[in-house]
Amino acid sequence: MLLNAHQQAAQRNLSYLLAEKIAQRVLSGEYPEGAILPGENELGEIFGVSRTAVREAVKTLTAKGMLLPRPRIGTRVMPQSSWNFLDQELLTWWMTRENFDQVMAHFIVLRRALEPQACALAALSASKEQKHQLSLYMYEMRQLHNSFDRERWITVDTQFHQLIYEAGKNPFLTSFSNLFSSVYQSYFRAITGNEVIKLEHHQRLTDAILAGDANAALLECQRLLLADE
Repeated sequence: MLLNAHQQAAQRNLSYLLAEKIAQRVLSGEYPEGAILPGENELGEIFGVSRTAVREAVKTLTAKGMLLPRPRIGTRVMPQSSWNFLDQELLTWWMTRENFDQVMAHFIVLRRALEPQACALAALSASKEQKHQLSLYMYEMRQLHNSFDRERWITVDTQFHQLIYEAGKNPFLTSFSNLFSSVYQSYFRAITGNEVIKLEHHQRLTDAILAGDANAALLECQRLLLADE
């Protein structure tokens, strides 16, 4: 039977929600690596959906490296090393309250490896407009020091660091920043209390980028990141 556009959209939404539910069970270890998932009929009964929805959900998770369906064997949970953690949906599913500390620990390691280089590139490549915008963010940070607004600080801090990635003119680093924007916000929300944090570190980093001093920008970024410890 052919489905109309509304029915097709509903089917896609259902398949996505089912993919998320199965992914959460994989991420939590309820469906461990190497395990064979229940068959289509059983999964349909467990989640109250059709076999079509199950098949589409399995296709979605297969594309993310989490599952591998095999004829006569079933659908196997793949090793974590095969999962595409750079997939935005998988990243969102992974970042639950239970996994938050683990996700942040991995994120900090990656950030410390990449962001100092992004700062050095920004010092060399930032346009006048980008430098001006960076100055405006820094100015607002100082204003927030005098009149603190936690949500605004988190927003400005996130935008400050994203701008640095963009200013470096490296498409891979820019993509990293865009992909992990939600992780950045979650991280800044976790470390921000009721006052501005590392204001002088941000100022020295800004000064280095505005001066076009790549070495100083790299070092100041490293100092800022190590100040988290």
